[in-house]
Amino acid sequence: MSHDRPNTCWHCLVGATLKSLLEPVGIEVRWEVPVVSLPPKADIILIQRKEEGRTEEQRLLLADGLRDLDANHILAELKITESLNEKTLTWLSMHDTLYLETAKLERYQLQSVIMSAITPRQEYLEQFAFEPVGPNGVYQSNPFWGGNIRLILLNELADEPHNAPLKCFSSRQEERKKAFKTIRQSGLNKLSVSFGQIINGLWRLLMKGSLNTPEMEGVTSDYMIQFGKDLFVAIMDATPDEELFSLPRFEHRLVQEQRGGEARMLTRQLQRRFGTVPDWANEKIAKADMAALEEWGLRILDAQSLDDLLSDRG
Repeated sequence: MSHDRPNTCWHCLVGATLKSLLEPVGIEVRWEVPVVSLPPKADIILIQRKEEGRTEEQRLLLADGLRDLDANHILAELKITESLNEKTLTWLSMHDTLYLETAKLERYQLQSVIMSAITPRQEYLEQFAFEPVGPNGVYQSNPFWGGNIRLILLNELADEPHNAPLKCFSSRQEERKKAFKTIRQSGLNKLSVSFGQIINGLWRLLMKGSLNTPEMEGVTSDYMIQFGKDLFVAIMDATPDEELFSLPRFEHRLVQEQRGGEARMLTRQLQRRFGTVPDWANEKIAKADMAALEEWGLRILDAQSLDDLLSDRG
């Protein structure tokens, strides 16, 4: 019987953190991304805009090295507990080329990025022609296959709220400590319930010592999220209501999540009752407020048709 511990799914943890932060503002985040039409999948994160253009709200939540990119698809390879080496660039070049072909993208639509928790030696940066661009911790190189590669060094990013979610995964404990402090002081942990839960789980797991502690072995995003939920509930129970809702943005996000849950539940009920839900009904549900969703939920047993159920009658 093997006693080997499973490896920590770092790209799952970082992906889940970015997903809870960015998807509410219209940026899709996925991991276990198939870079070719058939397995295997790559240990990378795909950050993709759901619509063309970058909104100000999206830009404010993206870290340095990501917020200025125009590409709709950002393919990010993570190096958390391993140092950068030539193999890293070889794999990323392959992923970049294959995903470009699989997703049928033009060169300008895809940007490949390396996020490294460990700061490499200066010789590595010079060997592969990485030059600093813009803010601290952001470098760029122009490989022979075209385009460019961004390199984001988590330890070197500035102590700003938009960088803090990524800096939580820095190799240096003092940088992780500053990142969690920045998140709390800025109120970013109260941006949404799900993001607050994840940050609490990460704080508990990542502030023990190095990223290679036995407690981190085999940790999955599901475990981390559930761990954070349990801790989040304990903190919320101990927080006075007037303090909890002192930030209007947090209350707004909480209402948004409650409305989203109500809308998903209503849609499932309609599918069970009437079959396929047409586009016009999905659009009306998506735009409805909590009062309308609750009213339609009460009609589910009596209404004879979708038109009747989703009507605006009192």
